[in-house]
Amino acid sequence: MTAQARTVLRDCRYVLALLEAETDFQKWRIHWIAAVALIRAVGHVLHKVDGKAPKVRDASNNLFKEWKREYEAHKIFHEFIERERNHILKEYEVNLFPLDEVPVVMEVMLRSEETGELRKEGLVASLGNNIYRPLLDGYREGDDARDVYEEAIAWWETQLTKLEETIEKR
Repeated sequence: MTAQARTVLRDCRYVLALLEAETDFQKWRIHWIAAVALIRAVGHVLHKVDGKAPKVRDASNNLFKEWKREYEAHKIFHEFIERERNHILKEYEVNLFPLDEVPVVMEVMLRSEETGELRKEGLVASLGNNIYRPLLDGYREGDDARDVYEEAIAWWETQLTKLEETIEKR
């Protein structure tokens, strides 16, 4: 029913594993570009390939209408899956922090040895070694890109399962 779309989704899971393991930023960025293209390809393959079967086409068209109608419930589709794909494939803009190391500001509480008073202090530290790859803006701005990507995979899994269940009920 959704065999080809699920094949793409398996590749999405594989590229996520590559993103988790890769420490070279340039390679990571290229994996990210592939990941974003793949996550959007799930829907295109569902529509163009799996959708050759009339039941799948009708059910997927209805789902797509639901995603448009219930924008907030499917925000990840509109503001991440579609938006990121469009930025990368149409403009070659990558919505990631552009350096290998990411500076982060931390607020710590320090106690004076003399008086025992507590005071807040701001510190800047750098995170490297693929620990944190934040999105610059848009959907879940500042969150690690891999976490958002994992959410997109889960969203597609839910949508494909929903589509299959709808078809089985007919």
